[in-house]
Amino acid sequence: MKRADIKVDHTYRSRGVGRTTRKVLAIGPEYQPHVWLGDPDRKPPPDAPGVEYAQNGHVHRLYLFSFAAWAGSEVSDGN
Repeated sequence: MKRADIKVDHTYRSRGVGRTTRKVLAIGPEYQPHVWLGDPDRKPPPDAPGVEYAQNGHVHRLYLFSFAAWAGSEVSDGN
């Protein structure tokens, strides 16, 4: 999906079979994950937006570009 398509309070499913779902709680640079792409020594771009999301009762964070790459489609209220 495109980064601009990801919205707060919307739920998305993963690409492919799409069995994993995540609900976006917040978007912004203040929601960046604590580690840049798994490397604790690299510093993220200060303005790169992060996404805080809920999955299986837990809250996590990803960069918006990573979340958009993961997302295959939006889950409608009826699904």
